[in-house]
Amino acid sequence: MTAIDIVICVFVFIFGSVIGSFLNVVIYRTPLKQSIVTEPSHCFSCGNRLKWYDMFPIFSWIILRGKCRFCGSKISPRYMIMEALCAVSYLGAYLVYGFSWEFAVACILFAVLIVLSGIDIDHFEIPYWCSITVGVLGIAAFFIPWGAALTSPWYERLISLGVVAVMFVILVLIGGMGGGDLQLMLGASLLLGYRVFPALFIGIVLGAIYGVVKKIRDKKAEKEITEQIREIALEWYQDQLDKDIGYVTEGHDDIIVGNISGGQPDIEWEFLDENAWKGVPDKSALSRTIREKITTEREGTFRIFIKEDLIEKVKYSRRMVFGPFLAVGIATAFLFGSQIINWYMGIMFPGLG
Repeated sequence: MTAIDIVICVFVFIFGSVIGSFLNVVIYRTPLKQSIVTEPSHCFSCGNRLKWYDMFPIFSWIILRGKCRFCGSKISPRYMIMEALCAVSYLGAYLVYGFSWEFAVACILFAVLIVLSGIDIDHFEIPYWCSITVGVLGIAAFFIPWGAALTSPWYERLISLGVVAVMFVILVLIGGMGGGDLQLMLGASLLLGYRVFPALFIGIVLGAIYGVVKKIRDKKAEKEITEQIREIALEWYQDQLDKDIGYVTEGHDDIIVGNISGGQPDIEWEFLDENAWKGVPDKSALSRTIREKITTEREGTFRIFIKEDLIEKVKYSRRMVFGPFLAVGIATAFLFGSQIINWYMGIMFPGLG
């Protein structure tokens, strides 16, 4: 590598870190409906406007030792991590593709993937505009003669789209993933073609590993919340029976479905099987009690299983995100998807080589 190559790599790294600093603003402000342009950067604790020398990507956090220069409040290391992640991803794209159309697309794609990952972690949702942007890049690849890495037959993209759609619809229906994950991977199918399958495999494997670790870590907390909801449901349902207000009739059963979103519990009463109930249950009483007593949880889902005059069981599980893992898979497949497919085909069908 020549001196000029090193200088270019440093420039690309710095450029990526600057973009990453801006992406931190997008991640924080867009879910709150705040302007990402007109409102100056400031400390979220004391409100003081940050000086230009407080906003050097990566290095300002290190120099300030993760604290506000004005009030001393801690600044999350995630801001530095996002800046470094964007810088490294841009550098990786340059090392793979050089200055090319692929590199330009990678800059847009990686920025969107970082934003959706941050928002998904914070709010358990993938913004529509992120998935749409990935899809638009894929649609543009149908008509614009970009580089070889972005050129694949139209039928390859449509086949990938159809297969991914079927797979994810099944996963969404059984509760394995959300609708935002489906939309993201549909957009990625149009962009990556067959390379979406390595992306999907990487995302699911990483998500599964994280899910197992998270489940073990959350086991005690989930058990405590389950018991809280069970006690609330038992008291509420017994009151329903005593007052003959609304209860499940003999020979029937039903499930009360609820969720906790942003720390606010809510029950999806529309899913009740009205034919299984005698009378109308006091919905407001159960909803109100759960909101009053379940105050420490951020995100989760619960189900209350009722059979005749009994609360059979209660299940509660914390929600987890898949967006960041799918984003890692998409980024990896964009850079190395063809190599991964060729390597896999070489192992499975060595005689073809």
